[in-house]
Amino acid sequence: MHEPTCLRVYVTGSAAEAALIAEAADELTAAGYLVTTATPTVGPDVYDLLDAVGDDLDAVAAADLLVTVGDCSTLFEPVIAELHGVPVVAVETVQAGAR
Repeated sequence: MHEPTCLRVYVTGSAAEAALIAEAADELTAAGYLVTTATPTVGPDVYDLLDAVGDDLDAVAAADLLVTVGDCSTLFEPVIAELHGVPVVAVETVQAGAR
């Protein structure tokens, strides 16, 4: 295992890419990145959903890098990242640099 880089990354992608997001998160964690992904929600409670989205917005804003898996053109995370000056890069770019 690598020493942590202390670089905070938020990994995002569509729900259809859940397995690839988990794989990318595991690989980046093993490479020493501090990884966050979307907050899971349980049940249909709207307040739980609002809390989860709020947590995700905060995590994206606090990240050093937003890592995308697949097509993220319809997701809110890249927009929020850009608003906060957080660079947005494809997972393949980060994986290439971690090797």
